[in-house]
Amino acid sequence: MKLSTAAALAATMWTMLCAPAFAGDKTNVPVTLETNSSGQVIRAYGMIGSARNSADTKQLIGCFISASGSLLQAGCEAQNAAGASTLCFSANANIVAAVQSVGPDSYIDFSRDSGGNCTSLYVANSSVTAVKQP
Repeated sequence: MKLSTAAALAATMWTMLCAPAFAGDKTNVPVTLETNSSGQVIRAYGMIGSARNSADTKQLIGCFISASGSLLQAGCEAQNAAGASTLCFSANANIVAAVQSVGPDSYIDFSRDSGGNCTSLYVANSSVTAVKQP
């Protein structure tokens, strides 16, 4: 009886060691542009890592900050796989603060008005976002 218990324990341990390992949740979100009924881009979103890792040579998404004298301005840009692109700017302190949280592998989701002003920005930095490959 003791031999069969030891064998069962060994078999269980062997199964656990040889079982496939699963890492955490991973997500890819390609760069996507949403338009209004007039065809104007009103929202763009995607993951920096997904854009970098895409098979096409067009996708990009990112945000930037520019300082000139006492003016601090931020903006975001995106281009999808088809080559359609959009850009927005803002001197709004909340948008500038949100841009400062963008990291090298962030998920970015921004909205803009017809004048090219950023109206909202959502940034997520988490373990599920795609990591850039070389």
